[in-house]
Formats: sequence, structure tokens, C-alpha cells
Amino acid sequence: MLTNRTWRHGSRLIGGLAVTLVLVAGCGGASGPETDAEGREKVTVRTDVYFNGAALPLIAGVEQGIFEDHGLNVELNEGKESATTIQTVGNGSDDIGYVDAGTLVQSVAQGIDVKMVAGLVQESPLALYAMEDSGIREPADLEGRTAGYTPGSAAERIFPAYAQAAGIDERSVQFRNVDIPTRTELFMAGQTDFTFGLLNVSGPNISDKCDCEPTVLPYSDVGIHMLSSGIVASTDFAEDRPETLEKFLAALGEAVEEVNEDPDAAVRSFEQFAEGSTVDASIVAKQWEVSMELHQTDASEGDAFGCMAREDWESTIELMERYGDVPEGVVAVEDISSNAFNPQACSDELGGA
Repeated sequence: MLTNRTWRHGSRLIGGLAVTLVLVAGCGGASGPETDAEGREKVTVRTDVYFNGAALPLIAGVEQGIFEDHGLNVELNEGKESATTIQTVGNGSDDIGYVDAGTLVQSVAQGIDVKMVAGLVQESPLALYAMEDSGIREPADLEGRTAGYTPGSAAERIFPAYAQAAGIDERSVQFRNVDIPTRTELFMAGQTDFTFGLLNVSGPNISDKCDCEPTVLPYSDVGIHMLSSGIVASTDFAEDRPETLEKFLAALGEAVEEVNEDPDAAVRSFEQFAEGSTVDASIVAKQWEVSMELHQTDASEGDAFGCMAREDWESTIELMERYGDVPEGVVAVEDISSNAFNPQACSDELGGA
């Protein structure tokens, strides 16, 4: 029986002969990845949403020429949401993506063949925010209150798990279905009592807009551990261009070091690259600072940057099975993650190459 893997390997042999014939005939290009005039491999990368501080190493890596130093010509584009970026990576429209881990579990369950190859923000940043004068100080104070609700957003999707872990009745909370910008606007205008967000993205934004220190209730405080976001690639891309993926992760690791050593230069890179962005420079720096505080979990601590731990993926998959409409047993750790392309050794290769 001709399996997909057999077909793929066979097609490479046939493809090689075809390229040779084309070159002899003088009618086509060369095999291998597309390169620029300097011989650098072209790689397209898409973020989950608009450019912000959580993606600062990607931006600094492009703007400061770090990817170029590793032989890569990276085209970095903004995304609209993680689900869409996963789709474009899965169908080959983009080579690499930066996406949410929970959404990746859902997408893989739906048949999209994409794996996370490096975790950038691993400890869960999911959180609830309330103004100081709201009277909300602890989870129990959420009962009977109002909040904007964006279907599909990670914090809202996992809120039932938070409520159960915190011992509160989620049915007592009144929700208003809105998009994310409206959710924030309602909260800032005092029309809702609390809002959902991410410690490394929403938190700095809210503090800046209200010029205050809001009450923060992190999901991790009640034992909700869910991987946040990282770098993904399709299985085809990883199999066809493993060295490219390794070079990309090596360059990204170097960019992380550069951002940490000189955050001011990284912010200037952000301003130059993302010209016209509505995200203030001071917010970008804070977003990255908080992201770095979340870059590892208790399970991955001590491992190299980007290395992911099996137990974190198991917890994430379990949460998505219970609250994300993912059928039980459809997604395994090996289907969704791999540490094999990290230029530094990880404790566990997870799904392998």
C-alpha cells in the first residue's frame, strides 16, 4: 500500500529528476528553497495578532539583521487571530507562525498538520482584571458581576475551569458578547465590572489606559496551567526544510538575548519596523518584560529557552478536551509539539522531528 510518507519520499525522487530535466530544457528554476540575491533563504512568518511586545524578538530579529546573519530573509507579517495563522501555516501560505497553544490543540484536532517547535510564553498569562473601586478583590467577588465576553478567546474559553477551581458559580456572572476591542472599551468606560486578558499583553495596556494598578486575578493562582504561545511550523515544512527551521530558532534565540541585553534598542526596532502601530513604546517594553517572566513553567525550568515540557502539553490538551470542544483522545503530545529543532538540547524531544 502506498502511504503518504512513502508517496512523499517517492515524490522527492521524482521531483529531483523533474528538476534536472527542466534545467536541461532551460525552462524552469532550481530545486530547494527560494533565495534572495545574496543567497539567503526566504521565510515567511506570521504572528497571531497585531504586533506587540510579546513578539518583540521576532521584530528585533528582522530589523537588526539577526535572521540575515543566520542566512535567512524573513518576511514578518501581522496576523488576525491564532486560528487563521495556523491555517496559513498548515496550507503553506506561510512557513512559520507565532500562535496560541490552546488554539493549536483545537486546530490539530480538526486535522491541520502543524506542530509547535518552541515555546516563547509558556506559563499561562490568562487573567481577570478589575478596577480598584469595583470591590473585586478575590474570585468570590466575581459572582453576580458583569463582563464582556469574546467567544473563542482563550481566557473566556477556559473561564469555566477557573470558576470551578476557584469555587465560584460561573452561572451568576452576566456576559455581554463583544469583540476584544469592545470588551476593553466597555471595561474602561465602567460598563462592565471586570474583563478578561493576558498578563503580558492586556495588563500593560489596561494599566496605561487607566493610569492605575488594577486588581489582577491570574488563572495560575487557582492552579490553571495552560501553555500560552510559541513558534509553529507544518510537518511538511519541518520535513522538507529542517535545517531552515533550526537556523530560524537559533536566530530567534539570539534575538531574545539581544532584546534582554538592550531593550531600548529593541523598542526602537519596533518603532521602525511597526511604523504606525498604536502600541506605545513604553507598553512594548513592559509587554516583553512580563513575557520573559512567563517564558518557562515549573516543568520546563532549567531547560534551554524554547524547550517545552510534556506535562504542560498534557495539561493543555486536557483543558481543551474539557472546555475547548476537543474530542478526548484525538490529540496526543506527539501530534502537536516537538523540541527536536531547538539548537540547544532539551530534556525531551516530545514529538520528535
